[in-house]
Amino acid sequence: MPKSDLADETKAETQVGPVDLLIGISGAVNANDLREHVKDFANGFQERAGISSAVFAYPGDTEGDVDAAVHDARPDTPRLMAYPLAASDPTTLPWIISSNAQKAICSLAVSLDAKACVILRSDLAMLGVEQVQLLAHPILEKQCDLVLPVYPSRKFEALLNHSILAPLARALYGARVRHPLAPDFGCSTRMFQKLTELSAVSEGALLWPATHAAISSYQLCQTNVNVQHAAQTERVELSAVLSSLVGSAFAEMDKYAAYWQRVRNSQPTSISGSIAQQVSDGDPVDAKPMIDSFQLGSRNLQEVWGLVLPPVTLLELKKLTRCAPESFHMPDGLWARIVYDFALAHRLRTINRGHLMGALTPLYLGWVASYVQEIATRSAIAAEQRFEQLAKAYEDEKPYLVSRWRWPDRFNP
Repeated sequence: MPKSDLADETKAETQVGPVDLLIGISGAVNANDLREHVKDFANGFQERAGISSAVFAYPGDTEGDVDAAVHDARPDTPRLMAYPLAASDPTTLPWIISSNAQKAICSLAVSLDAKACVILRSDLAMLGVEQVQLLAHPILEKQCDLVLPVYPSRKFEALLNHSILAPLARALYGARVRHPLAPDFGCSTRMFQKLTELSAVSEGALLWPATHAAISSYQLCQTNVNVQHAAQTERVELSAVLSSLVGSAFAEMDKYAAYWQRVRNSQPTSISGSIAQQVSDGDPVDAKPMIDSFQLGSRNLQEVWGLVLPPVTLLELKKLTRCAPESFHMPDGLWARIVYDFALAHRLRTINRGHLMGALTPLYLGWVASYVQEIATRSAIAAEQRFEQLAKAYEDEKPYLVSRWRWPDRFNP
């Protein structure tokens, strides 16, 4: 079984295993912030959580001797341990860095023979006693293999997740998960062992725990958390975001095609946690610039779209270009088929994959504009229901995907 190559100064501490719970921070953290957060866990956390030993893991390049500073203050505080995280190019996308860290933490969990592992984003927003318990309890007490958070929703946030990542994962793998690429999650021994084995053969790829839990028939749970992370995509070009996140989903799709083609329907996933899902309206969004981008893409990308999309879809998009901005509406079925067509083109390398995702960008903005205008005057609860309708459309259009995947030329002129 793979082992972590721990930094020299922490190798000796790997002999403390087995441990009940490993809590790993998936990225560089400020030493003082981490110290203050971990002190909060000294007040009976292990007793309340029903565990006898807990270890916090942080990247080896964290400033200062955090371990000594914490334990001098509170001897009963859970231990801290560094794990190695290779230096990244400053241009590396944040979720790629986070995914690399998640793989390292899973490997460390194997080395420590942990009973459960909780992985948290490096902003430490989820590093609270209650939040960690929400992710750890279903694993330690209910034999759940993977626990994913359900974050509070706003109408106009996390739209890439809601419009592509979540409904695509649901239609493909049959598990209704709100955030399949959540930056925080908890996993059982066999789950992090599985992720460690996968990491050894997929270096550089994003880690999709929900996908691997589904295809392995592991028990997948969700829990409500009252935490919101700051967006990581604000300073990144949209085409780069699509290329990385959606491109990774498409790559997983190709890898596990033999599995998902047999999946016929999705099943609900249990949601626990005493915190009710919070929903708020969020700030209003102007749809016109996005419609303009769609119109520009329609004029400039017809040749590329023609290589990816069948004639009937091109005709529907042509009709959309003639709509007045206030009546612009992209049907859910059309959008689902577009995503499926681009997934097939990604598989077949119809065009350069970077250019492919660039061609998807104005289409995605067209969907966002359509959604924004439809939901602008409706409640946030209605927005939640709207996402459910979209996910259902992905499932309804899955036979189209399977047909195109098996017989790519059938829909071509």
